[in-house]
Amino acid sequence: MTHNVLHRGYGITIDLSASDLGHPDRPGLLQEIHRNYKPDLLYCLGAHEYGTVCPGFMTIVEKNGRYHARHVTRGEVAETAGESELHKALKNHTAETAGREGFGVTVEDRAVHGRRRTDVTVAGASGKKIGYEIQISPIASGSVDTRKRTAVDDGLTPLWLVTNENSLAIDRAPWARLNVQRWQDVGGRDALRVRGGVKALRMVRCDWATQRACPKTGTRCGGWHATWESTQAHYDDMVRMTAAGELVTLFMRARTGRRRGWHMWVKPSDKEEFLQGRPEPDPYLPASATDSAATILPAEPLPPDPHCHYGEDTGIRAELGRPRDNGDPIDASDWLSKEPPPEYRSVWTVHGWEVPGDVVAARLALDSALQRLAVLADALPTGADIAAGRADFTPAERERWLAAQEECRRLAAALATHPWLRSAHDSFSARRAVFAAARKAQAVDRTNAAYQP
Repeated sequence: MTHNVLHRGYGITIDLSASDLGHPDRPGLLQEIHRNYKPDLLYCLGAHEYGTVCPGFMTIVEKNGRYHARHVTRGEVAETAGESELHKALKNHTAETAGREGFGVTVEDRAVHGRRRTDVTVAGASGKKIGYEIQISPIASGSVDTRKRTAVDDGLTPLWLVTNENSLAIDRAPWARLNVQRWQDVGGRDALRVRGGVKALRMVRCDWATQRACPKTGTRCGGWHATWESTQAHYDDMVRMTAAGELVTLFMRARTGRRRGWHMWVKPSDKEEFLQGRPEPDPYLPASATDSAATILPAEPLPPDPHCHYGEDTGIRAELGRPRDNGDPIDASDWLSKEPPPEYRSVWTVHGWEVPGDVVAARLALDSALQRLAVLADALPTGADIAAGRADFTPAERERWLAAQEECRRLAAALATHPWLRSAHDSFSARRAVFAAARKAQAVDRTNAAYQP
């Protein structure tokens, strides 16, 4: 990354570290670049002046309170004729689908003020309007922000339809991603499955049967944590559901790190359960004064830098260094978690040790896994039969056996590395106390079960 870049349109060198980009005679130049983003507009100075071998074309990103120019990632190119046909096909399909469902449709909706031209506007239920922005080619993050604000100010709910998992529109506005690459495939059912942007709320049990460590304690708390998981949908159904209010937007702000948050389409019931009566965060407002201050550009420019830094580790993580839409569940436990059962909150006093309930639960989970492994072993052919050729493992039996062994190893490692055991001054006596506490817990469970009506 660098802060000096060539503007090919004007033939000038831009200094991104200066508030006026080094050209006080061109006010609003940065906004102009964002508003009319073209992937071949900005060019590397090193490649221009010294013939450096690099991708050449650059784009602007904001990191650590400064603007930087980074080389355009491989695969980011200007929209080709084929992609323009795909853009047109998706626009027409969206309009036809909404019209077929009985909703009002406006194609190439131009605002009176002239600052907005929306590909498709769908007039939905209760006066709600969905503004579709079909984004096939690359776009700058600032352009997404500006166009999103304009759409919202005009009373639209924006929906950015992208086909690239690295699109900068992802999570900067309500979005959806398709995997279609050819306009000829737009009419096919399989091609228009929504790959990202639509989420469903799941409450995941935080116990030792899962491999996911508790996001709050680092071990297992026994409670339930909220996650947002990608859900399958068809684009035609999404067009109908967003217009009918069966899918609504939700913004979840990130509590840690520099990420701003996630935009998603969810069912109204999931949104209500998730918010629990709390107000939805405003995606336009900073999470804190610290975050707000971090986005203010420094007043003093940096020294000129005409060199190419392609491939160098500049210490600044490229915005497109990882897929922005990787399909992984989104941890929402900071927003919504449910209390663990009493056995996880209890403390067992055994042999002078106060054993936490989650440690006992870990021991019981390991015991259950060992019992399942023993049952599998009894059902398998004996070593003598296998050696004599009278029997052998089937592929399914081998798979179950290996999976059961791996589960036992995982639970044993989790128990052995539990913070309470690792901090014990006498690890041998602590392990004995855990074993005794687990037997005591089993006895209590049997007694309670016997007295159940």
